[in-house]
Amino acid sequence: MKKLLLCLSLLIFICSAGVFSDKKNDSEIKIEIQKANVIFDGINYNGINIYEIQKENFLSLNEIAVLFNARIEWQPVSGKVSMKLKNRSIDIFYNTKKIAYGKKKKKLYTPSLHIRNEIYVPAEFLTYKEFTNISETIVTFDKKNKLFVMNSQTNISAVRYYTQENSTEISIELDEKMTHTVKKAKNAIIVAFQRGKIASDTLYIDNGIIKNISFGTAGREAVFKINLQQKPKLVSTKKFKKPLKLVITIEHSSPVDISKPCLVSLPGTVAPDENIENTVLSEENNMTKISTDTKKTSKEELPAIPVINQAVITAESEVYEKPVSDGDDIEELSKIKTATVSDDQIIDDSYAIVDDKETFKDIIPSEKEKSETAKLIVLDAGHGGEDPGAIGPNGTKEKDINLAITLALKKLFDKDKNYKVILTRNDDTFIPLAERTNIANENKADLFISIHNNANFKKEISGFEIYFLSENASDSEAAATAILENSVVSLENKPKGEKEILQNMLWSMVVNEYINDSSELSSFISCETTGRLKIPFRGIKQANFFVLRGTQMPAVLVEGAYLSNYGDEAKLNTKRFQLSIADSIYEGVKKYYARKSKNGNGKK
Repeated sequence: MKKLLLCLSLLIFICSAGVFSDKKNDSEIKIEIQKANVIFDGINYNGINIYEIQKENFLSLNEIAVLFNARIEWQPVSGKVSMKLKNRSIDIFYNTKKIAYGKKKKKLYTPSLHIRNEIYVPAEFLTYKEFTNISETIVTFDKKNKLFVMNSQTNISAVRYYTQENSTEISIELDEKMTHTVKKAKNAIIVAFQRGKIASDTLYIDNGIIKNISFGTAGREAVFKINLQQKPKLVSTKKFKKPLKLVITIEHSSPVDISKPCLVSLPGTVAPDENIENTVLSEENNMTKISTDTKKTSKEELPAIPVINQAVITAESEVYEKPVSDGDDIEELSKIKTATVSDDQIIDDSYAIVDDKETFKDIIPSEKEKSETAKLIVLDAGHGGEDPGAIGPNGTKEKDINLAITLALKKLFDKDKNYKVILTRNDDTFIPLAERTNIANENKADLFISIHNNANFKKEISGFEIYFLSENASDSEAAATAILENSVVSLENKPKGEKEILQNMLWSMVVNEYINDSSELSSFISCETTGRLKIPFRGIKQANFFVLRGTQMPAVLVEGAYLSNYGDEAKLNTKRFQLSIADSIYEGVKKYYARKSKNGNGKK
């Protein structure tokens, strides 16, 4: 028996020695290392190495394990390494093409490599559907640009919020039916969905009632923490089946002034109205701080509005560990997936929660009758038909994203009795720029909003911009954007000669008439995008856009994000980001008219 054990021990020792590759052979293998960008749930990271070995791209299994919070187990007797991920096992047989996902066997397109106590797998390993099923992460790999785009598989598609004077509505949109719980916490409300999955994030609101909403997946629940700025009067929930969502209504203890402006114009672009606060932007610790200088009141400082500048904002919420910033290594990147709530047992009897516990009902909100004073808004989805607009590095066409955002925005306005909407296009159709303007003028619209997304030769440029019309661009980049958007005129017939000169004179008169209103509308929309989109705010700008020329009403052109930027393109392809842009425009318009009403000039 002892001999048998001795032989077995010797055999294990010999096999174990096989785990360590021969150093002489290792020295003959040339390995080139490049840093690959990772876009994880729309956030840019510089967090994983690509190893070029024998002219093929490989990843370190250890680095993959850290990224996906997995555990590595060496099994030298079987000649394999096991990666334990989400209670499942992925077995890689080193120096072969063999791989097993649980009991399901598959072959790698090129053999894994065992070099210097490390296992390397082909980069495409992360893109296999079997890996997706286990990791619950969809991964695409751009081999040419060394880019991984990773999106968590979720069943909660969007978190949206809308502010009224006396209430704030939070809408959590679901992809499937789930049970939920609602609890009180210290200065917060906790909502948890059983079997829920959502990518971690924080929405910054600061509307006087809610500071922010932090959320993420904790175990088998999606946990939302609504951090309060004032105690609510009442909290109620209601479930909807079409569309599938949970709506949380928070009644305010004291009214919120939604007419207060936060951003109006960048200095030097336009002379502001005497009644409007002029704003100055200053950079401090990667946050955009907003201060006001008004002629009627003394200087006061507004709360800082956080903006992501190619990084994750450090959340003040107690729900998450601190997110990582740009440049952090792969171990820090893995921290974004944790979420815990430690104070959800605190009881506050100063307000009640009325929670709808019944099964999802088929509640379809009836279309509200439009008010006699409803504002008419023309929404213009930029480009279309043979004009694709900008095209992202992964083939995303601007015209498709513009239309998706526009249709989502129309749904919001359709549900509001205070607005009517006309679209310049509702499908993939080419509409000349002049005809888009004519639609607004002929229908005597109150506002014209053209929805676009930007592009730049510099792929690192990211962010949101908004424009209103001027004969002269506010800066060189604004001029370049106008040239890009105006390039479509090559597909249409332009007026020539005296007719063109006369038209330009009339346009100049119209520009001056609506320039202040357009600037103010831009400011309200910009304020809403900052907390929702979490991309850099690149400013309110002016340029000579043909699609805005001739509009006989306030008109703005929105550039939601940069399709030329890998991170922005990934975001723009998600329903969640598209809805965030639509929500920002809707809330901005609503607050713009609240301002008009307060000043007594809200009537047509």
